[in-house]
Amino acid sequence: MNKETTLGISKFCVRLIIGLVFIVAAIFKLLSIDYFEIYIYSFNLFGYGLATVLSRLLICAELLLGLGMILKIRYKEVWWLSMLMMIGFTLFLIYVIVFRNDDNCHCFGELLKLDPKESIFKNIISGVLLLFVHKEEDYNFKPRLRKWLIGISIAIAVILPFVVFPMDTVYKMIVSKSNDINTVEFENSLNDKYSVFRLNRIEDKVNDTVYMERDTLTPFNIYDGKYFINYVSSGCNFCKMGTKKLMMILNHNNIDKKNIKFLIWGYEADIIKFMDETNSADCEYWFISPITSLEITYGKFPSYIWTDNGKLIDSGDLRDLNENKIVEFFK
Repeated sequence: MNKETTLGISKFCVRLIIGLVFIVAAIFKLLSIDYFEIYIYSFNLFGYGLATVLSRLLICAELLLGLGMILKIRYKEVWWLSMLMMIGFTLFLIYVIVFRNDDNCHCFGELLKLDPKESIFKNIISGVLLLFVHKEEDYNFKPRLRKWLIGISIAIAVILPFVVFPMDTVYKMIVSKSNDINTVEFENSLNDKYSVFRLNRIEDKVNDTVYMERDTLTPFNIYDGKYFINYVSSGCNFCKMGTKKLMMILNHNNIDKKNIKFLIWGYEADIIKFMDETNSADCEYWFISPITSLEITYGKFPSYIWTDNGKLIDSGDLRDLNENKIVEFFK
């Protein structure tokens, strides 16, 4: 095998690695798209609706660059865009290191967690590999085949993030069914102090411990204004994800949390962990028995109820956690 052949194989392997990294990163983000949306939204630069669009456009770009790098179609443009993306991501990660304390930059979603420093190292290696394949030329595809490959690549890059993993509003219209609430059990639970009672979080600074104190005297009151009620399980990852999203919506729009109620079931340690992980400790928490919670929600967690002076206005699930809807409700 001569030197030229060896160099050609080496460059092919490098392009294949770079392309696969782009594609794998895009797919991993898609498989945990809700978390990626929340991460984009957490920077408070746009509303949640726009964050869902931007997160998918970024995934779309990664898929196109990955396919373009492997197929060598419009290679010069793909190479420059890939290098600019690496530089842009690296500058972004430096900002994250300086101004935030993120343990996962979501470059590979939730499935492969990298902190910002690890991701910068990955980008530097990718940049060096890109320099190695800088002077590659387009494959000499026949014009008709070239058009087909471009069309298929664009279709894949658009269909995966926008059709297979649609945004919440589209998903709700096409896939999700109505999340009905058992209104009889819901109303019965309002006066059932044995199944539903207040939880007060106590932080013992002397002994450096946190525990929950049960308050069975305070009634579960929703008759004096508008309330947004969350039915969650302390061990449910979707409940945690929805609560994180809710907290960001409330903070982003300066909505008072006094009318946000959580009805949660689980072990005390898990409930405390739930509060800490979702940054929701300053909200009102109530314990609800698992059986009562299952009867009200038909076993669907998380479930949400909107009430106005005790009247049930609406109900929904994770896909109904809409920023505009919540803002309009509390306006």
